[in-house]
Amino acid sequence: MAIHEESFRIGSGRYLQGFGYIKRCAEEVLRLGTSPLVIGGVTALSKAERGIRLSFDGHISKYEIITYKSTCNDERAKETAEYATAHGFDVIVGVGGGVIMDFAKLVAHYSALPVINIPTSSATCAAYTPLSVRYTEDGRTVGTLHYKKEVDCVIADTEIIAAEPTRLFLSGVFDSLAKFVEIKHRFSLDMTEYPLGLDYAYAMSERSFESLRRLSSVCISKMSRGIVDADVENVIFSSIAVPGIISGVARGSNQTALGHKFYEGTRFLFPRESSKYLHGEIVGVGLLLQNHYNGELENNSELLSLMKDNGMPYRVLDVGVMPSEENLEKYYDYIAGSSAISRSNADECKRLREGLEYLFNIK
Repeated sequence: MAIHEESFRIGSGRYLQGFGYIKRCAEEVLRLGTSPLVIGGVTALSKAERGIRLSFDGHISKYEIITYKSTCNDERAKETAEYATAHGFDVIVGVGGGVIMDFAKLVAHYSALPVINIPTSSATCAAYTPLSVRYTEDGRTVGTLHYKKEVDCVIADTEIIAAEPTRLFLSGVFDSLAKFVEIKHRFSLDMTEYPLGLDYAYAMSERSFESLRRLSSVCISKMSRGIVDADVENVIFSSIAVPGIISGVARGSNQTALGHKFYEGTRFLFPRESSKYLHGEIVGVGLLLQNHYNGELENNSELLSLMKDNGMPYRVLDVGVMPSEENLEKYYDYIAGSSAISRSNADECKRLREGLEYLFNIK
């Protein structure tokens, strides 16, 4: 098993989570510099811009807030990095969902500046993890860039995040549930092949999985009524920080398997058809494949109930892919050629094909 990164990048430099914590933005900027370039999505800035400006008022005199509408891609990141350095900005601040979080990290990488991420939803752990998933401008995956250091700071304002739509909340839940389901795939290998730290990643992912399974439905109800209590704080932490820690302990993407390979394959093979679906929604469909591969098909009953009860995708058709034999073969070739499967191992290939046949025939 290849190790993506030698270092254990276990945390962000600082992780702050609490109700109304957007007010801490200026304080955290001033730990790293004086002049932030704030990059946000349209929806995210509608929720967070006022709080950021109030935080900056009287403390930070030079800053700019720009709206970004494209994918996380190298060309735009390099352009934005050049703009930041040419205009004397010394801190990058990302505000938004997974695309903006990854893009802010990529801009910080190319400008050699520190980065603060302010997630406005818990839909992914992208605010925390020291990597960026990159795409072409039309949404096709082109690879993941792993960074040599952690994100400098994450500010998770639970007042903002708890107001997210259920769809975003569940996307984060399924992305986090994936850690435990996928890491079991890795543990099917011989113990001598486990990279150092993966056993700790397993233990943390199991604890997180049980917490999310127990609290997700409860928190949907609470958040719909504007309640932000210990349960909601727990699930937000388990959707943003914990998966990032697990990734860092596993040194890269060594804890991911079929759920995320199904996601990557969907984005690569069907970028246009899948463009309107969220990361965690597609990973969630991939988890059904992963459970089948793991020999734990019975575990899909609970996942399918949660998906169906909340109108989430649960079939390949639901993420824009026609369930044809031709498309099944496309997925098989893509995943069998990835790091998750050994193409020379007949048993692994057989289990993958059977899992895909199951997934393509869910009604």
